[in-house]
This record gives sequence, C-alpha cells and structure tokens, in this order.
Amino acid sequence: MSLSITYTTTYANWTVSDYLVDWAGYFGDADHRIGEVEDGVNTGGFYPGALEGTQYALTSPNSDAGFIAEGDLTYTLFASPAHTVYGDLDSISLGTDVVSTGSGFGFASGGWEATFSGLGLSTDVADLTTTDRGIVHDVVYGLMSGDATALEGVLNGLLDDYGVSTADTFDVVAAALAAGPLSVESAETVGVQAYADDLALAA
Repeated sequence: MSLSITYTTTYANWTVSDYLVDWAGYFGDADHRIGEVEDGVNTGGFYPGALEGTQYALTSPNSDAGFIAEGDLTYTLFASPAHTVYGDLDSISLGTDVVSTGSGFGFASGGWEATFSGLGLSTDVADLTTTDRGIVHDVVYGLMSGDATALEGVLNGLLDDYGVSTADTFDVVAAALAAGPLSVESAETVGVQAYADDLALAA
C-alpha cells in the first residue's frame, strides 16, 4: 500500500506538523498507565475483538478528541511484554467525536479531520521486549499519551521520497504525493493518491 494523506479543507494551509501538535495538545494524555486505567474511560476499544481487531479507537478523557488506528492489531494485556500493541498498522485517522458504527468505528458528522494511510508498519510479538515494544506500539501509545512524535517520524521517513516533510502544508504534501516519488526506482510507492477535499468516513 502506498502513502496517502487525506484531510478536510480546514487544514489545507496548515503544516502537517502544526496540525499534529494541535491535535495532540487537544487530546492531552489519556493516562493509560498501570494503576491509572479506568475501564470505559481511558481504555479505548478494539473491533471486532476484545483485545484484537482491524481497528483500535480511543476518545480522550480530557476532550472530545479521538483517533482510530486500522490494520491487524493485537494487545498483549498481561502477556509479556504487558500492555503492548503489536501487529500491522496501516492507517491513523484523527479528529473528534469517535463513534461506534455497529461495524467498527468512525467519526460523527464533522468530526473527521485527517487520515494517514499506507503507513506499512509492522511489529512481530516475538521481537518485542519490555524496553523495545516496536514502532506500532510507539505510534499508538504515543497518541494515547498526547504525543504524535512517533507518528510524525514515520511520516517524515515516508515523505522523504517525495521531497517534502511534515513541515510542509497539507496541500503541498498532497501535490507531492500526487506527482509521485522523486526516484522512479521505488516501484511500491508509485500510484499515490491524495485528496484535498472534505471526506467523510463511513458512519
């Protein structure tokens, strides 16, 4: 899957970095730590399973900000390393008013803001340790903690092929993705699409 960034026109002239900082600041810290976990408050949920699924979503206990991670995700719970998300992470969607649709998670009308797809991140549980929980966990847990640093690092690594970065505006990034990678040698990133118009996730 190739990188695709979709977003509402509200953020067209924002840099991706500024948007991530703004969203993370509004989300705050869900405080999902040992001794601080409150079921239904800062736990979020998987779909379709209790500890695994194609989606994981969390609404902040501090605001109406939320995110939806999509891929093939599993949570270790108490298995070592405890409280770790691993598997394949394909996309992250950010916004407000996360809702259950009956067939997964989405955003209420007007709540969706941006989606970063084609991330291509993967972590094998066999490779995890208590000190290195892998990039999938780093991205998801970072967002849970109000820190988009790991996600931004991943995006910059992918955007480098297109000669842009998160320091550029969404519109500039979209144009670069539509034009394709700077080097034609990377066949797996050919055919990128980026949409600048308002989109709504299925509700």
